[in-house]
Order: sequence, then C-alpha cells, then structure tokens
Amino acid sequence: MTQLPGSGTWTAARADCTPYRTASTTTSRLTTPSRRSRSEATPSILGQSDSHDVVCAVSEARGVTPTVGIATVDLSLGEVTLSQICDNQSYVRTIHKLQLACPSRIVFMPSACSPNEPSTFFSLVQRLIPEAEMSSHDRSAWSESAGIEYIEHLAPEGDIGSIKVAIQGKYYAICCFSAAMKYIDRQFNLSFSPQSLRIRYQPSEDTMMIDISAMQSLEVMRNLKSAKSKECLFGLLNHTLTPMGSRVLRNNMLQPPTDFDGFIKTRYDALEEMVTNEEMFHEIRKALKLFHDAEKTLTKLVIIRNVTGVSAVEEQLNHILMIKSFLESVPDLYRALHPAKSDLLVKIRNLCQPETTVPILLNIKRVIEPDVTYMKSPLDLRNQRAFAVKSGISGMLDVARQTYRELTEAIHAYSDVINEQYRVAATLKFDNRRLYWFRIPTVDLDKDIIRQDFINVIPKKNHMECQTLNLVKLNQRLLDTSNEIVVRSDAAVRDLVKELRRQVSPLFRICESIALVDMISSFGQITTTRDYVRPNMEDTLALKSARHPILDKKMASEYTPNDYYSAEQHRFHCVTGCNMSGKSTYIRSVALLQIMAQIGCFVPAEFASFPIIHNIFARISTQDNIEANLSSFGVEMREMAFILKNIDNKSLAVIDELGRGTSTRDGMAIAMAISEALLNTRASIWFATHFVELARVFADRIGVLNLHLLSSTSVGEGGLPQLTMLYKADAGTVDDENHYGIALARAIGMPQSFINCAETVANDLRKRRESNRQSSDAYKEIHRRRLALNLYEAINQAKKSSNKETISGYLKRLREQYMVRLQEIEEM
Repeated sequence: MTQLPGSGTWTAARADCTPYRTASTTTSRLTTPSRRSRSEATPSILGQSDSHDVVCAVSEARGVTPTVGIATVDLSLGEVTLSQICDNQSYVRTIHKLQLACPSRIVFMPSACSPNEPSTFFSLVQRLIPEAEMSSHDRSAWSESAGIEYIEHLAPEGDIGSIKVAIQGKYYAICCFSAAMKYIDRQFNLSFSPQSLRIRYQPSEDTMMIDISAMQSLEVMRNLKSAKSKECLFGLLNHTLTPMGSRVLRNNMLQPPTDFDGFIKTRYDALEEMVTNEEMFHEIRKALKLFHDAEKTLTKLVIIRNVTGVSAVEEQLNHILMIKSFLESVPDLYRALHPAKSDLLVKIRNLCQPETTVPILLNIKRVIEPDVTYMKSPLDLRNQRAFAVKSGISGMLDVARQTYRELTEAIHAYSDVINEQYRVAATLKFDNRRLYWFRIPTVDLDKDIIRQDFINVIPKKNHMECQTLNLVKLNQRLLDTSNEIVVRSDAAVRDLVKELRRQVSPLFRICESIALVDMISSFGQITTTRDYVRPNMEDTLALKSARHPILDKKMASEYTPNDYYSAEQHRFHCVTGCNMSGKSTYIRSVALLQIMAQIGCFVPAEFASFPIIHNIFARISTQDNIEANLSSFGVEMREMAFILKNIDNKSLAVIDELGRGTSTRDGMAIAMAISEALLNTRASIWFATHFVELARVFADRIGVLNLHLLSSTSVGEGGLPQLTMLYKADAGTVDDENHYGIALARAIGMPQSFINCAETVANDLRKRRESNRQSSDAYKEIHRRRLALNLYEAINQAKKSSNKETISGYLKRLREQYMVRLQEIEEM
C-alpha cells in the first residue's frame, strides 16, 4: 500500500511485486550510457566488492503469462548468460534475476520505453533497479538470426553444439543477445576475438530464489549494522584464496542450486574427501595462493579495442606475463589433486593436466624470456616489460635494451654523485608518474640549497621528495628508450596474442575449475575448524543440535544448539517465547542452514537432513521506508503480499512478529488470516510471534507444530521473581501465566506501582480467557486424532531410515512417548 503525497488516501501500489528491496526507488533517467561509478545500493546488499561493467538486454512477449528474454554480458569477465523466463504479471523472477546481475546498463526495445506510454515492465525495472542506466536500441538489432551468428562466431567451437541445443526455441533470449552485442559495439567500440566468449543458457528453474529483502534481513551477504563487518553468512564462509573463488561463492549464495545429483552431491563428495585427506587439503590451499585473477586477465586479452600506441602494447605485455604466471602455477594444483578420487575433484584435475597447459606455456616461452614473471611494483614491472621479449628476435630491440640498461646505471651513478656532493643520504625511488626521484631526510639539507638546486619539491614530515634538472633529463631519455622497446616488442607480442586468443577456451575452463575447487576448499576450512557435518538430502527437514552459523562462530561453546523438524504433518511452526528468549535467532538459523546445505557446504549440527527448497522468503525487518512513503506496518504488509503471491509447497518462509506494527486487535486478526493462508500453501513456515492466542487457536490444525523457547523463573533479591532465558526450543506454547513481559519490565527498573497495575490487568484477562475454553470432550478428540497422525508420520519416516541398527530403539521410545502423551490427553 502507498500513501499519496499530500493526502490521507491510501491506494494499492502493486503490492505483489514491489518488496524486492529497501533501497531508494528514485526513478532513473533514460540516458545514453557513459562510464560512471556504480551505485552502492544493490551491490552492497548483495556483497559485491569489485566493480563490473554488465550490460543486460531484455525483451518481453506481452500476454497473460509474459515471457521475458534476458542476455547479460559481463565485460569484466568475458561471460554471457542467456535466460528466458515464463513469468507472471508482476515479473517477480525477471526482476530478481536482473537485481542479482547488478547491471550497469539495461537495454530495452524502443516500444517498451516510450516516453508517452512506457510498458509496465519498463516502469518496474526503472523503479526497482534505479542504479542501472536505462537505454534503448534500434528494433533492427533484436534479430534471432544475428544472435545465432554471434554464438557461432564468438562461442568456443566445442561449446557451440550444446549451446544451440539449450537455446532451441528461446527466441527472445537469442534476440536479446544480438541486441546486447550490437549495443556494446556501438557504445563502447568493443568486440571480442572469435571463439573466445563464454556463453551459457541458464534456466530459471534450476536455482533457488531468495528475494532481496530476505538476503538483507537474514544477513546472507552483508551485516546489517556494518557493511565492512564479516559477521554475515558470506563473511563466515569466504575463506577463498583467489578472487575467482570469491566470485563463485557469491554467485552460489545468491542463487543456490536445486539439482542434487548434478551439483550438490558432487560437492559434498569433494568436500568430504578434502576434510578426510588432510595432506591433500593443505597442498590444495598452498597451491591456490599462487593464482592471480586470471579470469579478468583473459577477458581483457580477448576484448579487441581499437586503441594503439605504447600504453596498449604495455597492457598486452602485462596480460601475457600474468597468463604466463598463471600457467606456471597450474601444475602445483594438478599435483595437489593427484590423490583425489571424488568425481568433481578428478574432473578438475583432468582439466588442469599438463597436456592442456604445457603447450600454451611453451608457446609463450618461445617469445617471452622463461625467467620473466609478473611483478607488482612499478619499477620491477617496467623492467620486466623491457626485457620480456627474448633476445635475438629483433636486432633494434636488443640495441634499445642496451641503451635502457646504460641509462639505468647512469641514474644510479648520478644518485651516488648527489650523495657525495651534498653530503646527504638520498634514496632513489620510482613511480609511474615522476619516474625516478629522490627521498632525502630533511635534517640533512640546508633550505638555501633546496631552493637553488632541487625542483619538484614535495615536503613531508621527516623527509622531502624532489628531483634535479639532470635527473629529469635522464628520466626523459629513459622514458623515450622504454617506449621504443615497447614499440619494437609490438610485432612479437601481437602475434603471440593472436595465438593465445585461439587457445583461450581451455584456459577459461581451468579458471572455472580453480574457482570451484577454491570455493570447496573454503568450505573445508570452516568445516574442519567448526566441526560441521555432512547433510542428507531427503523430503524431511530434520536437524539435531543445530547451531546458528554466525553466532556459533562468535559465541563458540556458549551457544545453545536446538533441534528442528519439518515435514508434511509439521510444516507450520508457531514459535512463542519470552522477549530475548531467542525466537528470531531460532527461525533465522533454519534459513541460513538451508542455504549452506544447498550450495554444497556442511552445516553446524550433530545430524542434518534437508529437502530441496526452491524459494526462501523472510519477513523480519521493522524499518519503515521513507522513500516509498511507507510506515513499518506498510512495509510489512507489502512484503507479506509479495510472499503470499509467490510462495508454494517448495518454499521456506521465515516470519518474525507479524502484525506488531498496528493495534493489537487488528494485528492479531491479520496474523491469523495470513497464517491460515500460509498453512494452505503447504510450504515450510517458521512463524515467531508474541500472540500466544494465535498459537492456541492453531494448535489443533493439521500441519501445525507449536514450539516455545524455554525460560525458568526463580526468586531473586527482595523476593521478586527473576526470569532466566534457556534458549532451548520445546514443544507447546509459552506459559504466559508468568507474565514474562512484566518480568522484563521489572528487571529494567519500571516503578513498582506500574508493575502492580499491569499484573492485575493480566490476571483478569487470563481468567476471562480460561472461562471461554471449548468443551473437554471435543478438545480431547482433536488431540487424539492429531497424536495418531503424528505417530503414523513418524513410523513412515522410520521406514525410510538407512540406519537399521538404531531403528528398534527408536520405535520403543516412540511407543513410550505415544502412551505418555495419550495419558496426558485423557487427564485433561
């Protein structure tokens, strides 16, 4: 719901499609794209640290169930993702996929973004992704035949067949790819070398959807209080050693896979082998430390820019040196993976085998000196570029190098002359802007001498940075010689770059393999240090002694573990408890553990079993939204409308304190109505509330399990009751006869007169409630039926158990519990 500015009238504002984010919804302009700094809003929420140039082209087929094509081109990573989504009228999945891509530019067809009558989809994207620049491209650019030609020309030869099979019938996705490539060519004057672009089709059905507000409130990618804090799920799991591994981890956490056999199981097997083979694990971690961000380097190599000159040749030389360093590091990882037996690690090892890397490395060493490596300091990098190309390839190049060597020696000799002449301890330094300069302690120099003989003086606290006229002249001669070396190296470098572009496809596959093994080794690091267990993937969610992953690390042994159970007969969990008893932590834990399990990580528990979940929703935050003119209750209702519109039986929802933003009566009524609707979806619901009456009303419903967080009451100082939180979940509703809210108010120092009055009112309300209880016979019959259904489900679950040794003891305990509970019902 949205309030019109300047009026008291409320109007519906597409409540089913607006709660994707809590960032500003300022309308962005339709502009011609230009290079600019990206907005921090969405990337910070999603944990993206490095900037990307991402161009998305989108096109929709209007109808009752709109089909939307998306082509995402990441210019920083040389990667294209094609998708075609059968969405609903609110474009939920399309908006979600665009938000996860964090595009810098979104390209539409001209008809979609007409100033007079923009489409609904364009208006939604403009409002919900304000940090992206909106643009349009000519209708002629959206061509299926042109899109297929781009795929045949740019995709690696071995991938073209599988890509064509995947995109068969995906007309809109192919047209979007054509438009995106033509837009990049026109706006940036960029093209890609043939058979060098990674292109994949990504269906929307094979990944879990976690809406943006759930990511934010669950602290999946970023801590709510501090963006720099590592106290979030990504910060906990990110022990990767390469930028490539960090990106893969981020992408998996934003969209966890739902294919157990294809992705999750193979990752479990690889992770289990790593944590059981300690020597192999340490060797893998050691080998991963040697890698640069080769993925970005390869992308820059295959992008063809219409730029020439010294800087362009220097850049290509840097890229070649980085690729050489990368290829020299791959054999260490190959040797580290030698003992591997799991399918995934064996596949990664085969991709890194010497037969793939050695020919490319030898090809580089035919032109580049074998002992030249990529260096980070400006002076070392300049020297390495100067002597990178082998001697003997060009006579003029060798002469220029000799001149460069002599000039370098002359500059160092001149530094000794300065020290002798002025009796100072000058240190020779280098940077790319000033080239060589002196650092001289200020105590060694007279101010008059400084004014007479030194130029470009920059005073510092204990020293000064300066040059002399002779040094500037030597620098200029050195720069001219260095440029001549680079230009004369151009012919050899240009031919080598052409060769590398033809061999780039297997190198990209090696990068992807390294990133994946880095992510799994990151899981291994946290698994071995925190004592995690391998989950099972079954139809039932069952966790024994599970721990909140973030608080478990922070609190260590002080954290109290809890059990979780969710199945067809217990799918709606109504959690009650005292203030500060741990209700929110309890329900958030299950969502975070589900994400960990589906990305292939072990979880903090003694035993864990999870179903495959396709959607995670969360309604937790109590913040208002000033930009959208919504109060905290307005935000709450908008987000609940979104959840109710999109939740299904393969979803998990975490809802905390629904209805607290309005009056008690209305809040209770809304909470009950929404609970009824959620119960009918057959989703796994974890619902924390202070409305104890709600828990009691739903206690007799099939599928509802009432839980409460335990607390104990004792007599404190002065004979007053003292409340102690145990942070342990148990069946049933909280006993509100102890008036835990009043006890908390007393503990923080409220006057006794107010406390006495509150207790009188609370006791009166309790007596009225007890007098309205339903008849004893009907009450007992409902509980008998429910007990029998629970027993039936428990026996069915026992049948599926693979552990036959413990099944007999389990059935005996089950019978005893059944008899005890039946006796309790009869005594009501």
